[in-house]
Order: sequence, then C-alpha cells, then structure tokens
Amino acid sequence: MMRWSLNIGKIFGINFRIHFTFFLLLIVIFAWVLNERGLNEAMLAVLFICAVFVCIVIHEIGHSLFAKRFGKNPKSITLLPIGGVASIEEMPEKPLQEITMAIVGPITNLIIAGLLYIIVGRWSGIGVANLFPDSAQTFFASLIGVNIILAIFNLIPAFPMDGGRVLRGLLAIKMEYLRATTIAVAIGQAISIFFVFFGLFYNPLLALIGIFLYIGAGSERQQVVLHSLLNKVPVSEAMATEFLALRPEAPLSEALEHFHHGCHQDFPVIGDSGLEGVLTRGRILASIHEKGLSVPVSEVMDRDFATVESDSSLDEVYKALAANRKNSVAVIDNGRVMGIVCMDDISRYFMIRAAMQKMEV
Repeated sequence: MMRWSLNIGKIFGINFRIHFTFFLLLIVIFAWVLNERGLNEAMLAVLFICAVFVCIVIHEIGHSLFAKRFGKNPKSITLLPIGGVASIEEMPEKPLQEITMAIVGPITNLIIAGLLYIIVGRWSGIGVANLFPDSAQTFFASLIGVNIILAIFNLIPAFPMDGGRVLRGLLAIKMEYLRATTIAVAIGQAISIFFVFFGLFYNPLLALIGIFLYIGAGSERQQVVLHSLLNKVPVSEAMATEFLALRPEAPLSEALEHFHHGCHQDFPVIGDSGLEGVLTRGRILASIHEKGLSVPVSEVMDRDFATVESDSSLDEVYKALAANRKNSVAVIDNGRVMGIVCMDDISRYFMIRAAMQKMEV
C-alpha cells in the first residue's frame, strides 16, 4: 500500500497519502459518465466522488485524533478506492477507549450530514446516495444521504467496521480481551456470510463487501491471538545472546566479512559510550557501492535504532519492530546490550516450541 501512495502532506501532524488507484478510479468514472451523459455530468460525478472521500478522510481524522488523545500514535491516513485507511501504531485495548475511538467515526459522518443540512438542506433536501448527480441540488442532497449511510454502515458489528470494535469493547468490559475478540469476530463473520449469500442473488457489491468483512474479521482475530501469545513470552526466551558487536571505527570490510561467512545480518555498534547504532544488512550492501569497503562503520550505521528493556515481552518487541520499521531490536539492560531480536528469532522460537510440544505428546 505504502509503495504506490503519493505523500500529499500532513493533517494535524498525520501523514496524508493518496494511493495511485484512487486516481485510476476518478479516470474510470470520468470516462464512463462522459460517454454516457456528457462532459458537465462527468465533471460533477468526479467532484462528487472527491467530496465523498473528503468526508471519509474527516472520518479517519476523527479516529486518529482520538488515538492521539489516548496516547496511541497515528502514523498515516491513506486514501484508497474502497475508502480511507488510518494507520495507527497500536489500537487501544481498554474497552471504553476502544468504544470511544470507534464510535467517533460514525458520529463524525452524522455531524457532517447535520452541518450540510443546516447550510443547504432546506434547499436540496436529503437524497438517496446518487453517485452521479445531475445538478447542484442532487449533489448536496446525495452528499447528505451518503454521510448518513456511511454512519449506519460503519456501525455494522463486524470487523474491520467501527461497529465491530464497539461490540468488542462492550464485551471486553465483562470478559477477557481475547475472548471478547473471538465472540465479536464470530458475530461479524456470521453477518458477512449473510451478506455474501444475499448479495449473490440480489446485489454483487454486497457480496464483495461480505467477503471483505469476513477476511477483515479473521485478520483481526489472528492479530489479537498473536499479541496474546507474544505477551506471555519474555524476550530472553527468543533473543540471540551470541552476537558479534562492531566498533564504530571498524572498516565496513570487517562487517562484510562477518556478514558473508557468519549467520548475523544486523550488528550492534558499541563504542565507549555504549550502543551507538546498528549496522543492518541493507546498509552494508548499499554502502559497499556508495562508500567503499574502507569507510568506518560509524558513517553508515543506523543511529535511529530500536531498543527494548531486558524485562520486556516478545509482544513489546513485535510492536517496536512494527512501529520503527526495523528488522531487529537491541535488548538493553542498564545500558548494556544483552541480545538482539529479529522476526526470524521470534519465528524460530515458536517453531522450536511447537516441535517440543509434539515430542511431549
């Protein structure tokens, strides 16, 4: 998603991106309406789609601002043909926070609809969601109707819709988070199956929405199960304690030699003041051509490295890797590097544990 997105700028400190397929959607709509109804209505249709997506972006901004309020870091909002996607570093697991953050999206759409009605509603009225309005009056009537529909649709109790998160939050008030997720996912997938079967006979678009909801619900449960498993495992169980550290003044050729003949891919760079950086596989390979083999490690190492404390869980490691987009994290205890953990180490730990459990059976 990120690779094919155009970075437009920041809104309230949140990166705003537009995926190239969104422009493709506008081109297709313009060409189709132009052929069917003429230039004026084609331009009005494109303007209407843009207006709808502005409302969707405001919806996502609402989620992101409340995420900030609860101490979660919203990273970006990406505009796709299917809607807006807010990328938040970590979703809140406190029930009331999740309910509040989820419900603010539909409320935002209702506020937009209410403001539009106050400004132009007496003239335009409220119309059905006509994606191809033929006049300014039907344009605003449809935009009001679309926001009401978006609010109702997002309250469907199925992930990844806001209603699914509200349902889980309500359940999590009375039960453990993983169980609440399992029940909410089951309800959501039952609704999505109904959408699929109903849509196959009456509306193919509804069937596609059902498939999307089913996959999204399953993905949500897998993510929560993963976090639940990782949270129970201390970092010491999976970290590599036998690792090679480099000095900042060491030449890149030394790192390349160890990289070529050893099993390490990332190397902590430790100087007199402690951990000063991490030399990653990517930086080694890129620097060979750009800087040569005699350049000191300190010139090419990653100084913006991720660390976790030695008493952390693997869940904290996983979050640090995802939040910082790093391949590995250094495990620190009182300023001293105790080990290195990467995604391969986590996978290896669970493979070994699974093998041991089979042997015990």
